[in-house]
Amino acid sequence: MRLEGKVAIVTGGGRGLGEAISRTLAGEGAHVAVADINLTDAEKVAAAVQRMGRKAVAIKADVSSEREVKAMVAKTLEVLGTIDILVNNAGICYQGTVAEMSEEAWDKVLDVNLKGTFLCSREVMPTLKQKKSGKIVNLGSLAGQVGGLVVGANYSVSKAGIICFTKSLAKELAPFGIHVNCIAPGVIDTEMTQAFPREEMIKSIPLRKLGEPQDVADAVLFLVSQESKYITGQTLSVNGGIFMG
Repeated sequence: MRLEGKVAIVTGGGRGLGEAISRTLAGEGAHVAVADINLTDAEKVAAAVQRMGRKAVAIKADVSSEREVKAMVAKTLEVLGTIDILVNNAGICYQGTVAEMSEEAWDKVLDVNLKGTFLCSREVMPTLKQKKSGKIVNLGSLAGQVGGLVVGANYSVSKAGIICFTKSLAKELAPFGIHVNCIAPGVIDTEMTQAFPREEMIKSIPLRKLGEPQDVADAVLFLVSQESKYITGQTLSVNGGIFMG
């Protein structure tokens, strides 16, 4: 029970990576605010967390909206009492070339992925600063390290921005005892990657297999636990060796 009594917010927590992260943190003793734009999905995961004997609250939140992010954090504090961990997992993906990309598509992906990470991080900072402790984990991507493979430039740029934002925020919050790190998953077997040319991609992965959501969840657990107490501002790649940076 490495997280006994801790309170975590997991954005995009209603399915895929977010669901695996929420369940894993709860399994180590954390109470979880499951935030998702789809409330039904969030409620299902929150119910699963409660069945594990932990407190949980499902919150409908569009992380690109400052108003909804503020409401998400306020609801977490109201129901769960505090915040110790933030996992910025919510994100959307776009497939397509720059030539065919609309301004609206560019803005939407940057708003959800990059601005959402900024808004959520900024909103929890007062609580973490007051406690003089806390863990923030941002979800980057292999695409943010090497450019898009089958995803659009807007997605890749948003994830590259998250990686850089992680470093900047880690420097800003280190004096307060707050750790900020990033995870850059490769090709993970989720609903988002169903349309990818999987067999072709597997051939390019040294471990010759796709990652599983639990692989990412275990990396998050490491970064929010005491085992990572001297690690901040880092990007941990979980990609089967496809990129070794």
